[in-house]
Amino acid sequence: MLVSVGGSEPPILHVLRTYRPKHVWYFCSADSRTQAEKIQEQLDWHPAPRFIEVDRFEELGPCYRILRQKIRDILAETKVPPEEVLVDYTGGTKTMSAALVLAAIELFQHFTYVGGEQRDKGGLGIVMSGQERGVYQPNPWSELAIREVERARDLWAGCQFEVAAKLLREVAPRVPLHHLFEALATLAEAMAARHRLDFPEATRRLREAIGRLSPIFEGTHAASPLPLAEDALEVCEACAADAASPALLRELLDNALRTAAQGRYEDAAARLYRAMEMQAQIWLAEKTAGLFVNGRCKPENVNQLPDALKTLPFCRPNDRGEIKLSFEQCLLALAAIGHPQAKAIKADIDLGEKSRFRTATEKRNSSILAHGVLPIGRYGFDQMTKIASEFFGFDLSREENPIPPLDPAWFE
Repeated sequence: MLVSVGGSEPPILHVLRTYRPKHVWYFCSADSRTQAEKIQEQLDWHPAPRFIEVDRFEELGPCYRILRQKIRDILAETKVPPEEVLVDYTGGTKTMSAALVLAAIELFQHFTYVGGEQRDKGGLGIVMSGQERGVYQPNPWSELAIREVERARDLWAGCQFEVAAKLLREVAPRVPLHHLFEALATLAEAMAARHRLDFPEATRRLREAIGRLSPIFEGTHAASPLPLAEDALEVCEACAADAASPALLRELLDNALRTAAQGRYEDAAARLYRAMEMQAQIWLAEKTAGLFVNGRCKPENVNQLPDALKTLPFCRPNDRGEIKLSFEQCLLALAAIGHPQAKAIKADIDLGEKSRFRTATEKRNSSILAHGVLPIGRYGFDQMTKIASEFFGFDLSREENPIPPLDPAWFE
């Protein structure tokens, strides 16, 4: 037990005799240290005592600081599990009791206060001896984890899904609904995998999360994360194929917007650049009836290419007999076989130094995460979004498949 000392001794003796702990840690002032030692002497068993003494017992800050430091030291030294500690905040000054609750609520789950119906001073003083009544109460933080749920919500909103998952897993053992917290931590890990574009891992984690969440939420009218998880699974399964696809392309665009919203413009530009390249590869696959896949034509398909492509110098097979095209080469190949959007991009590229397409993409190519040392920044990313919208027809005004926010009502 961790007890605050000061004032009347009988309430403290009552709670100690009720629970008969093996360890008693007395939180006291210099003046009440003698009282704590006297209480210890009156016990008819021999719990191991510790004394946490504070000099400035009427100041909240000093009381709180010394408690946070000493409690952790004592836990480490005694190896007493935090879940086996009962905190009684009956004695001591009001400031000491407030500091004890503030410090203990971070670590412990069980609290008690000794009250009673009969008090001196007309019912306003201390409980009369022999009339003590202990009131057990769980840690409200442990019951609801309100603060931690709000932190997880904010981390989730900032796409810091890994940190949100870690937070929920750390909280889980200390709350009654630990299975729910564990399941939602798994869901957060799935969102983390989705955000880092690891769709096989995201799919695996989402199936696990749905399996854990279904018994909790199915058949209830409560706010549920199941629709979010099921929608995300559908998206991630569609994106897990080996070849570029419209579903993967849209997710990459959404990911670029989410990443830019985090202020990570270098990463967002890399995603948007890849999305434009992927669109060119999809167009080329469609125009060649699948002879090109992800910008590559296998040796056995080379002879089937349109004559307009065979004459292009960059469409010659390499030593392995395969044709591999860069982003810009895909666009030039498409223009050669009459693709309207690609022809418009080629016309812009032919402007040379005045090419808006080249200006935007070369800014990305010279960025610190490509081939140069200069950050692309928000302005560079905005330039790329304009080019991507104009030349490729992307809708970058919003995410098409956004990740919905974490709803604190899931935890209720």
